[in-house]
Amino acid sequence: MSGLLELVEELVFKFMSRDFQEESVKIEVVSDGLKIFLEESYVELVKGSEYTVPRWIASKLESMNVCRVKEPDVTVEKLSQIVYLEETQSRKPQLTKLNGYFYSRLKQVISKLEESLRTSPDWKIQAEVLKSYSEFYDALTRERVAKIINLLNLMDIPQDISEKMSEEEKRLYLDLKTILNLHLRNFYMRGRHGGTVHKG
Repeated sequence: MSGLLELVEELVFKFMSRDFQEESVKIEVVSDGLKIFLEESYVELVKGSEYTVPRWIASKLESMNVCRVKEPDVTVEKLSQIVYLEETQSRKPQLTKLNGYFYSRLKQVISKLEESLRTSPDWKIQAEVLKSYSEFYDALTRERVAKIINLLNLMDIPQDISEKMSEEEKRLYLDLKTILNLHLRNFYMRGRHGGTVHKG
């Protein structure tokens, strides 16, 4: 059973990764002279202009130094603030808002830091930053997952809480809710039909 669940979760993560890469993001062009196929036609990118493109295209263009992605960075300071808010209200059914695929973006930041460690002359500083990211990530997931598990006791998740969950957390909640409902239904059916009746 655990092997099957692992397989299902692996497929879920693949779908989430695909959805993350297809997510629309805004870019600002920093270099002229490139055409890309966008919205059923070729578009010449003009320096200083802004476009909305799928994330996978934005990542490719950014790696070519053609554009920069215009979205809030997940900085150590920002992550620290989120963790602080989560820990100070750990016993309350409250969440700090995490936009979109927050954990996927955080994973990208950590991956870039890991790559830069190999070439950066300031690798010791980078290593400390990476350590901070890892520690805050662990603290954040610990707090948020505990709250999500507590939400399973409710019939429906309150809208004001759902709106503050990242896309990954919404998926986690639905997965856990489905597994819990399947187990409860199975126990219920066993209770009705699986017992032994003894006559006087």
